[in-house]
Amino acid sequence: MSSSGSANAVLAKMRAKYGKRLSPKDYESLLACKSVAEIVAYLKNNTYYDTVLKTVNEREAHRGRLELILKQKLFDDFYSLCRYLKGTGEYFAEFIIQRDEIDQMIRFLTLLSSNSPQDYIFTMPMYFTKHTNVDLSALARARDTDQFFAVLHGTPYEKIAAPYRPKQGDRVNIPELENALYRYCYDYLYNAIETKTSKGERKALLEMFDSIIDIMNFVRVFRLKKYYNESAETAKKFMFPYGTFSQQTIDKMIHAETGKEVFEAVADTKLGKNIAKMEYLYAGQIQEIGIFGITKKNIRFSTHPVVGMLSYVFVMQQEYSNIVSIIEGVRYGADLSQLRMIVIN
Repeated sequence: MSSSGSANAVLAKMRAKYGKRLSPKDYESLLACKSVAEIVAYLKNNTYYDTVLKTVNEREAHRGRLELILKQKLFDDFYSLCRYLKGTGEYFAEFIIQRDEIDQMIRFLTLLSSNSPQDYIFTMPMYFTKHTNVDLSALARARDTDQFFAVLHGTPYEKIAAPYRPKQGDRVNIPELENALYRYCYDYLYNAIETKTSKGERKALLEMFDSIIDIMNFVRVFRLKKYYNESAETAKKFMFPYGTFSQQTIDKMIHAETGKEVFEAVADTKLGKNIAKMEYLYAGQIQEIGIFGITKKNIRFSTHPVVGMLSYVFVMQQEYSNIVSIIEGVRYGADLSQLRMIVIN
């Protein structure tokens, strides 16, 4: 098959998968459910999740198990697309795997900080064990900080995490370690974009990820200023060194004294103008809405299979988040109107 034929095949397969996603009608039906069992029954009988849920008894469905099943489907769909992308696609598959690895490490550390590391075993994704450099089984057995850092020995994360290893009796500074890990992840991504792609792919990928980084940087600085009143030095440390913001905009953001001033700093940028058009409940939702809009557009219009594949992952991760939010909302009796606004589709 020619390269253009292969590209078209990947894009067609990706769009076919995307076409099966949950519809607004499906979300309304899920929001109308009164229990987790009803949610499972609806997904099982009315959506493309029927295959992965066929062996699940809705009356015995546990929230944690359901979330793992849904996340496994997301990963399996992504990996099936990767098989159709030779060469270039493999580098970007590694980026997605790195993001999941970081998620697992931070999830464990969060449990460790609350003195419940033994609970990690209940959320450990067994399907991921054959794809990751991190020994998740060893992570599940870890019971303290030393054992956590021992798990990272021999992985790409060992040297990155080393400076954040606390002194005896202290806790890991999770936000700073998470920031360092994600910086490594996005450094890898941008290096792959610059060195492993064609001119057209490179332009499309940079446009996509620079826009995503702008959103992430804005939300990070906003949170640091609004909730923690952090210094310019700290705010700058938590920003990724990519994106389209000018140095002048960055300086205004990091020197802002309030969350409102962070919004004002980006008001004249492309992101700021997009934010002005959004409807959101909280600032963090700006990131979800923004990334969803960028990647959904790419699925429809991009001619580059790598761009389509990565966009598909982001969009379907939002679907997963939507379902989890509905499960949590139904379980705890959340206000339906607010829960409806949390769902992004």
